[in-house]
Formats: sequence, C-alpha cells, structure tokens
Amino acid sequence: MAGQDLGDYLKKMAAKPISRRSFMAAAGLTGGAAALAACGPGGAQVEKDLFIYNWSDYIAATNVAEFEKRHSLKITYDTYANNEELIAKLQGGASGYDIAAPTAEYVPGMVEEGFLEKLDLTRIPNVKYIDPKFKGLWWDPTDEYQVPKDYGTTGIMYRGKLLSRPPTSWKDFLDFAKGEASGKVVMVDSMGDVLVFPLKLKGYSLNSLDQAELEDARQVLLDIAPHILALDSDLYQDKLASEEASMVLGWTGPLLGLQGEPDTADSAYAVPSEGTLFWMDTWVMIKDAPHPNAAYNWLNFIQEPAIQAAETDYNYYATCNSEAKKLVSPEVLANPAVFPTDETFAKLEGAEDTSGNNQRLEIWEEFKSKIGG
Repeated sequence: MAGQDLGDYLKKMAAKPISRRSFMAAAGLTGGAAALAACGPGGAQVEKDLFIYNWSDYIAATNVAEFEKRHSLKITYDTYANNEELIAKLQGGASGYDIAAPTAEYVPGMVEEGFLEKLDLTRIPNVKYIDPKFKGLWWDPTDEYQVPKDYGTTGIMYRGKLLSRPPTSWKDFLDFAKGEASGKVVMVDSMGDVLVFPLKLKGYSLNSLDQAELEDARQVLLDIAPHILALDSDLYQDKLASEEASMVLGWTGPLLGLQGEPDTADSAYAVPSEGTLFWMDTWVMIKDAPHPNAAYNWLNFIQEPAIQAAETDYNYYATCNSEAKKLVSPEVLANPAVFPTDETFAKLEGAEDTSGNNQRLEIWEEFKSKIGG
C-alpha cells in the first residue's frame, strides 16, 4: 500500500473546500451476560432490529452472524446499485433505515439535505483504529457524520483467456470493446465511475465540468454504447464466470472469488495507465434512525480490528483501519489491485461533488438509452 505518497495525497484532499453545488439535482433526475450483550457503549439498551441499506455483497456474512449473536437482534439488509439510487430513495421519503454506506463525496450533500445524524464519537471508541490519513478529509472535515468503511479504485476486470492480451489502459478498454470484446463488456451502473473512463481517456480530470470536455466524453460513450452488454453493479462477476462477459469496468470486489476457482483463475484486474478514480465508502447513520443504539453498536463493532480484517478478506477492498490491516490475509495485503502501490496512487484522482451538473446527467441518460445498439 502507498505510504508517504498516500499520506501526501490525502492531505491535498483534506484541503479541498466542500462543494455546495446543487447536490439534490442528481437525485431529482435519477430517478447479566445477556443483558450486557444487549447494551451498547455507554450501557444503552440495544433494540432487537437493525436495518442496513447498502451495496450488494458488501458485508461478510460471518460478521453479520456474529453481530446478531452478540446482541440477540436481527439485521435486515436492503441493497442499492449506485449512490443515486440511495439518494433518490431518501429524497422520496424512505424511512426505517438505520445505516447506509454512501461514497464519501456524497456525504456533504446528504448532510446539507438533512439525511444524516451527527455521530457521537464517544459511542464509537473503535474509531481510534482509523488511520489518521483517512480523517479530516474534505467531505467531513470534523469527522462527525461518517466513519470510513473501505477504499478502492475503478478499473478493468477481465478474463485473460478471453482476450488476446491484457488490457492496461482506457485506450485498450475502448479498442477491445469495439473489437474482439464487442457485446461482452459490462460496466457498473454508476454514473461517476463510468464517466471516469472517457474523461481520463481524453486526458481530462474525472471531475471535469468543462462543457467541451464533457462533450468529448459523451462522444466516446455514444461510440462504445452499442458494444456494451449491460450495466450491472451487482452480478458482473457472474457474467465473467459464465464467459458471457470478457471485460468489466468495475471494482476489485469479486476478484479474489473468481481467482480462487479453477475455471476462472485467469481473472485479473488492471488500473488503467492514464489514471483512474480513488474512492472511499463510508458508514453513516440515517436521520431519525429507528434503532440508534443498535446502529452505534454496529459502527463500533465493524471497526474491531479482527472484524474489519475479515471485511477486507471478504469484499476485497482496502481497509482504512490501521490495526485491521495487520490482520488482513497476506495474499490480500500483497495484492496491488486491493492495496495500490505508490506508483499507482500517483495516478489516482479523488472524486469531487459533481452531482449538480446537468450536462453529466444528460450524458448518462443518453448513454444508457443507447446501450446494446
């Protein structure tokens, strides 16, 4: 994992001002021992339910079972495919959720719109294990509304045996998609991640709001759209496994599972040479959470070093927890697709809040309408 380079990078991010662009414009268009176990930090009685709204397959089942056992409660787990879906549901008045895991740049807008509870960090003592590099960043300078979950990159996952050579760049991704991989390419259903591809391909910032640059990105996406099999944030690993897909614009999460099976051991992941997105997902508590004590217990539990290490070993995303990192499986810790090298980090760019830019939204909707021809 990057050491000093990552630290310097995050210091720059910490200095960014919080964007106040119209965050909700995006959402509007996107559509005894037992008694002690039942108490959280500070002795509060824990409710019998916890409702989590999250990305799919993003929590280790063993950790869910352990938490339910410790506190004699039931976790209900609903999923969303992208941040826009999460925001749209909250904007639509959804209630009953306790915990969610938005990507970090969405946190300021969620705070501004009154969707999040301010956290009492005295009830989450395990935040002491969070690496200081991941604290005080622009999306929550005072660390009052989120707890870092994990981080990763957006890149190219592929089946080596199905391609003539490994893709190493966004240019390769485009050429393969229009050529030998046509009709066998999947992209995650996430506007911010997909726009990384054409913008970095053209040498622009992935946060660009420049009209001409976005128009260039639009042309790239419309050019590739007929060759795309599907947008899928949840099951793209299944399409790779069945060989329905040979290449995915996605995340590292499914990689270990694919590599661990003989039939899909040729699966690999590349961080494009032109650069890509550094993202961080965060744990937040939804405003007026119906089970706040259970929610606080979860936020503290998930940062226990052994529990957090099990999360990284399960979901294949890098932990922000310094003590947990010591317990991560050596093969995962050594994998540069999960814990990027200093050289890789030098080419990464963090996301800003671009959610209020209508041109981006229009490009995304037009692109989706053209997929598959």
